[in-house]
Amino acid sequence: MKPTHASPLSCGLSLAVTAALLYLACALVVAWFPGSMVAALDLIVHGLSLSGLSPAVGQLRWGAVLIGTVAIAGYAFVAGTLFAAVRRWIGDEQ
Repeated sequence: MKPTHASPLSCGLSLAVTAALLYLACALVVAWFPGSMVAALDLIVHGLSLSGLSPAVGQLRWGAVLIGTVAIAGYAFVAGTLFAAVRRWIGDEQ
């Protein structure tokens, strides 16, 4: 079966929407369970204590979340479009 290739813009949009949804989900977790998020990050960075950062984070501002979502989505769109264009250029030979 021949693999199908998505257009670069379609791939970029798919990655942008996915990244924006994941970013918003992360923001909701931080808003609802800030202490648990710091504990989870402590595990991810292999025991490096990030608890000193939690007072510096302060209140979650939804305007900042919106700006971050747009920035992440824009970056992901460019990355996805570039990825699809490079994949086409290389020629995904099986």
